[in-house]
Amino acid sequence: MRFPALLLTVCCLLFSPAKSHAETWPQFRGTDGSGVSSETNLPAHWSAQEGLLWSAPLPGRANSSPAITSKRVDLTTKTEDNGLWILSFDRKTGQQLLKVKVGTGSLNAPGPRNLWANRHNAATPSPMSDEQNIWAFFGSGLLVCLDVASGEIVWQKDMVKDYGAYDITFGMGSTPRLWGNLLIVTCMTKGPSYVVAFDKETGKEVWKANRKLPAQKDGADAYSTPTIFQRGNKTELLVSGSDHVNAYDPKTGKQLWIAGGLDIPSPFGRIIAAPVANQEMIIATSGNPGGGGLGYIKAFKQGASGNITKSGLLWKYDTATPDASTPLIMNGKLYMIGQKGVATCLNLKDGEPVWKKRMKGEYFSALVGGDNKVYFLSIEGLCTVVDASNGNVIAENQLPGTFYSTPAISDGVIYLRSFDKLYAIKGK
Repeated sequence: MRFPALLLTVCCLLFSPAKSHAETWPQFRGTDGSGVSSETNLPAHWSAQEGLLWSAPLPGRANSSPAITSKRVDLTTKTEDNGLWILSFDRKTGQQLLKVKVGTGSLNAPGPRNLWANRHNAATPSPMSDEQNIWAFFGSGLLVCLDVASGEIVWQKDMVKDYGAYDITFGMGSTPRLWGNLLIVTCMTKGPSYVVAFDKETGKEVWKANRKLPAQKDGADAYSTPTIFQRGNKTELLVSGSDHVNAYDPKTGKQLWIAGGLDIPSPFGRIIAAPVANQEMIIATSGNPGGGGLGYIKAFKQGASGNITKSGLLWKYDTATPDASTPLIMNGKLYMIGQKGVATCLNLKDGEPVWKKRMKGEYFSALVGGDNKVYFLSIEGLCTVVDASNGNVIAENQLPGTFYSTPAISDGVIYLRSFDKLYAIKGK
């Protein structure tokens, strides 16, 4: 190549607009667990006949949510023979890329089988992914890192063998959180309770913090997923369960603060919803089993250290609060939905209702949002899209299947997972 032509090529590369990269969604509710996408032009209208980019059948049955990288959609599932699997699909075409059996196992769940067996199993926790690896945790205690290129296991752990048996009424269901070079696992049960961080490349323990807190009966149990919150140059790992919400330094495991008072007058007061936060406050959700009106949401002042006392409590809301569904903070508001379908929008500053409306069906899926839209997904596959600015319903979109999994959003596509099918939705 002659020098003038080479110079022209370099100049074109330097001054031409850079191509924008699609936002990935590498774990439950996105990178940090906020559930908010920064993308625009997100789909609002679809059905089983229109607006689907592709769909793919899934073996077995599970509730794990999709993890999205630049090229893949990753999931886990459990088959009838207790096989525990990692699945991977091409995000553009839906072609299956990987189907790897990484182990066998089932839940140790002493609670009445009719209250959990139709809802979840050992593949309820969601996978975490990057371009090279997939990390998966199962309710049996299996923790595994899979190399994508070879389909081979890089490392694996038996968490029950290494850290103690799970004593939790409905079986372990918490999803770990991937942060930097760490894979962080929470365990909150009547037995061993802790937060532990592993080197994601080697599986070697980096730090462990015991988390045995005073709670009665099922109040000691939690099925929640930790959230990462960045406040200035300070990063906090938020953990909710055992009637408390607290924060750790994710690098060291040092506790930064703790707040109690999430107990309810019920022997079944376990916590499922994850904590959420913004620069002013932390939102913690108590249990509300069956939508029975016992639960509430508390807002604590952000920036506290040590123990958050009553003076750190900003407000409390106790009507039609969620049980399993994690709320969403967006545009200065808090969006939530109770199990029985009552959706509520609160003003974050004072906890006062902005609007409330009843939606069809029952709700366990956590809320996600973006592009001024909030997505409410029912068990029965009805996804109601709401305008975040005024609460108006933009669309009601129906798909067949049973949906406990939380949606994922990436590159203008919403991914929904039913028990046995994965949908990629571009909208119409």
